[in-house]
Amino acid sequence: MKVSKMSTRVLSVLITLALCLSWLPASAVFAATPTELFFSEYIEGTSNNKALEIYNGTGAAINLTAGGYNVQMYFNGSASPGLTINLTGTVADGDVFVLAHSSASPSILAQADQTNGAGWYNGDDAVVLRKGTTVIDVIGQIGFDPGTEWGSGLISTADNTLRRKDTICAGDPNGSDVFDPSLEW
Repeated sequence: MKVSKMSTRVLSVLITLALCLSWLPASAVFAATPTELFFSEYIEGTSNNKALEIYNGTGAAINLTAGGYNVQMYFNGSASPGLTINLTGTVADGDVFVLAHSSASPSILAQADQTNGAGWYNGDDAVVLRKGTTVIDVIGQIGFDPGTEWGSGLISTADNTLRRKDTICAGDPNGSDVFDPSLEW
């Protein structure tokens, strides 16, 4: 069998690449698998057009009721939650669960798995996803009022829809650190 110079070079490059990758930790070569639910989308629109999308990439369905999952909202820089919504139902692996305000537009409600009609967040309120009492993801900064929003322009928490970057595989469980949506959204 005759091998061309081009085939030899391609094979040489592939072998070199494989050897280089073998020295990297597995986490650098393969994307991490999420171990817990996290917010994947945040909708903060006019009036009651508000919704939160929660992603499950854990490899198994999660029963939200049995797991004690809930969403808390901290209004106007408060250090205490002003609203807690206990989540119900199940979210399949690779699927999302959408929590929406019950007075949102029909297009948002058509996607909702659960609704709630209480007063919801606006652009300067922190939103927290918890499993029981354990914080697993936070949008905003608990106990801090940024004025009108975190971030700016199209990557802010006021009057925008934010989607988590594809590279993010876990929530931000630290509700006291500075929140910059451009880092993960």
